[in-house]
Amino acid sequence: MQLPSQPNSIRSRLYDFIAMRWLVGGYLVLLTGLFWIPDGSQYTKYYYALIAAPALLGLLMAPTQIKPILRDPVIISFLVLSAWLLISIGWSRADEAVGSLAKRPLYVFMLFAGCALIALKSESLLLKTLRIGAGIGALAALINVIWFLQSAAPGDRLIGTGALRNPLLTSHVLGFLCTYWVAAWLSRSEQRDWLPVVMALPLLAALLATGSRTPLMGLALTSFWMLLVSGRRAVYLVSALLIGAGAVYLAAPDILLQRGTSFRPELWGDAWRQAGQHLWFGAGYDSKFEFDIPGIGYLLHDPHNVELAVLLELGLIGLGLWAIMYALALVRCLQLRAQPQFQIASALLIYGVCAGLTEGGNYLSRPNESWFLIWIPLALLCALSIRNRQAQA
Repeated sequence: MQLPSQPNSIRSRLYDFIAMRWLVGGYLVLLTGLFWIPDGSQYTKYYYALIAAPALLGLLMAPTQIKPILRDPVIISFLVLSAWLLISIGWSRADEAVGSLAKRPLYVFMLFAGCALIALKSESLLLKTLRIGAGIGALAALINVIWFLQSAAPGDRLIGTGALRNPLLTSHVLGFLCTYWVAAWLSRSEQRDWLPVVMALPLLAALLATGSRTPLMGLALTSFWMLLVSGRRAVYLVSALLIGAGAVYLAAPDILLQRGTSFRPELWGDAWRQAGQHLWFGAGYDSKFEFDIPGIGYLLHDPHNVELAVLLELGLIGLGLWAIMYALALVRCLQLRAQPQFQIASALLIYGVCAGLTEGGNYLSRPNESWFLIWIPLALLCALSIRNRQAQA
């Protein structure tokens, strides 16, 4: 979509640079930066400079683009959720300053806006950038696995390079990228059928090296979702997963069962108990919680479940708004399930939802690994959806 000005004007060329260069580069850094940026603080600064700033500048230069973005139902529901979140700061037990907390919904909205601006200019460019990012991620996973195998002691778990901090968080990024390549194969959007398989293998190997079972569960459940949207290929994948899981269980059951349930039922039970103390309104955004689970020996501060984290902080009202946001996203995925790009977006969305059932309690933070479960999939879906509406208008 062009600016309402002369096509060769400086203003038009600057807008094209923002939408097709600056934001695209920022999106690629967002997808891959955790592998090579030294720490999380710098990763956040890259996000401000390469996505938040150009997205805001793009909206100011082309205010006509704001209307289609703000008309998207998922984005509307996010804004309503954000309004409730900001209200809840009034009774929150948070340690951070109100101004710092109030900025976080804005960071997420800038991701929505940035992806939408790219898609409105060129949907294929957005999808190509996602593909390149997933390819770089596969290469990074291969390098990380090789280094890990060379230096790891028995019992070690892969953490990874760059700003990656621990195996659990690393698995969020790896699982997102692996899901992309699995979905690309299932959606038949590739000219070379073997390429997604080759790309997925090092990511799967790295996932196994993290020792986290959450992404494996997420991938399995996503494969069942793909039965609804991609047809026969998903049947083959689900069958292979069931056979593989059965073989692993029979040959080496400790791989799946050695850590049991990791105290998740006890943790969730205590989280439900504490949520009941402020059921409707929650304890307020970014409130701190302590979970004393017998047998662990130390206090936990994360419920290890996204929806429980929302319930604890924002109450049933906030959880209801959260559910509406995801319901609208899933309805849109089903409406456009015949299109390969929406099959991929829906797979990433479902993976994030499923992985968030046992991890990802920090649901609205500065850019970090949890964004690969929640906000990056939602932003991709919204951008594609906005572009689809504009094309049909």
